[in-house]
Amino acid sequence: MALIKSSHDLKPRRPAPATDPVRLPDWAMGFTLALPLAPASIAANSRYCYLFPDLAADPAVGLFAGTDDAGTLARLKAFEVSTRLPNLPPSAITIALPAAYTYFGQFLNHDISAPETDDATPDLAPAGIIGSAEPPGLAATTRADPASILSSLINQHHAPLMLDSLYADGPDSPDPEVAALYAPDGKRFRIATTSRLPDSHFADLGLDPARVVHASGAADMPRLGGIALIADRRNDGNLILSQLHLAMMLAHNRAVDAIDSRKTDRADCFHAARRLVTLHYHWLILQDFLPRLLSQKVLTQPLTDWTSRLNAGGEVPMEFTTAAYRFGHSLVGRNYDFNANFGQDGRMAPAASLMDLFNFTSQNNMAQSAGAPPIHLPDHWVIEWERLTREPSPPQVNETAHGRAERIDLHFAPDMLNVAGEAMVPEHGSILFRNLMRGFHRRMPFGQQLADACGIPRLMPDQLRAAMPRYLSTAGEDTSPAAAAERLGLIEETPAWLYLICESDVMEDGTRLGPTASTIIADTMVGLMRANPASLLGEAAGWHPKESPLKGTDGHPLTTLRAFLLWATAG
Repeated sequence: MALIKSSHDLKPRRPAPATDPVRLPDWAMGFTLALPLAPASIAANSRYCYLFPDLAADPAVGLFAGTDDAGTLARLKAFEVSTRLPNLPPSAITIALPAAYTYFGQFLNHDISAPETDDATPDLAPAGIIGSAEPPGLAATTRADPASILSSLINQHHAPLMLDSLYADGPDSPDPEVAALYAPDGKRFRIATTSRLPDSHFADLGLDPARVVHASGAADMPRLGGIALIADRRNDGNLILSQLHLAMMLAHNRAVDAIDSRKTDRADCFHAARRLVTLHYHWLILQDFLPRLLSQKVLTQPLTDWTSRLNAGGEVPMEFTTAAYRFGHSLVGRNYDFNANFGQDGRMAPAASLMDLFNFTSQNNMAQSAGAPPIHLPDHWVIEWERLTREPSPPQVNETAHGRAERIDLHFAPDMLNVAGEAMVPEHGSILFRNLMRGFHRRMPFGQQLADACGIPRLMPDQLRAAMPRYLSTAGEDTSPAAAAERLGLIEETPAWLYLICESDVMEDGTRLGPTASTIIADTMVGLMRANPASLLGEAAGWHPKESPLKGTDGHPLTTLRAFLLWATAG
């Protein structure tokens, strides 16, 4: 498969001209940054499906009673206006979930779904905190039929949930851009090092340079001409995700180190290390990530015993990618306890803001540091996973910095509803509205119908009313989301994504997903793994990390995301 590129790569920053003192490394000569996505063997790629095709085929699916396509869109737009934040945003409430899981969830999303449309309208992947590509024809006022939607979308991953987003086709890929991700030994990822800004940079900011903590010589992903050289460039959309992708690269290299002496054949060593990392990854998904987030009302049996509705092997359900798995926007925090410089008792600032996470990426030129922007991440911005994976103290309100996720509800971090949610079409800028639009264009049934299909009791109208925010928006005339939902009919017929967020709020107090979303996510994750013999639910069923040569610094198996990340980035 070819590299998966973000919308920023459509107009890439080209390498510096010959007069520039920055010289491209020999291995990068001829790297075609300006090319669009290469046409990787389309026949081998995964596609999309519907878990509930009969619902999607209903001509009236997702249309409010008594309206047509245009009438439904008008109501969705009116509701979005009611959610625009006032000058004083609502309080943020954190939950007992370490913040690293928010971004591990985003990494999973990118590893499952990388949509590309063969329509005339490009399917752009935004550089947002959480999310994937826009539906084809975002501005359209009418919808295609289910067959046309499915035929127009291609999943660029050959095997969803099998770390295509990390490895692509591997070091022997015929695509030179993919092959260049790997070191000359053909076993390991190519790793770069962070940059160090001069003391004058910090002095110009009014800071004592001696107070700044530098992770001197720390690893960074290779970067070139303002682009991260990784298999899925969406994973450089924010700094925590970027550092997580880097940790996965380092984990692979450490796996090679662990088995290199026993694997004399280069290709055999690479594939053995990839398989080992993939099994650890699947263990973390099934035994750590999902059990922390799915409803315990649904998890009455281990996920390894789950019977999935997903019958189309390797295909990704629209109900998953368009509705159930889009809860991550709500988990995103406003400020983070990120490292010794930006966090609790930080040397430079009391927190790393959400916008900092966007700015310190290749596509934003590492926040346009003074003078020529550094090619690589400045070493005072290296993440401390210890902070973002520790089991949290009791949740608090309005903390300056924290290492936890925020509550699953409709109170988003303000930047998620403005700067972080910018789209190509100005009227579709809000993340919230884009989620509603995706559901409309991809023929999502109302949440009440999804609950019925999953065998879950519907939320009562009073429960949905209670979950709608009551803050007054900037729309004026005493408008709140709750009042708008009542007036526009969204209580009786609730768009799927909105319903599933409310279900979490009502049934799990925002600390977990509700039973409908949990059922769809478990169906998808387990179904994708069962479809692939190389997965933990395939030929490796019953595998446990205690069987792995990869162990934590204490010698214990790597059974949690915390243990895995601290091991991968040790030293």
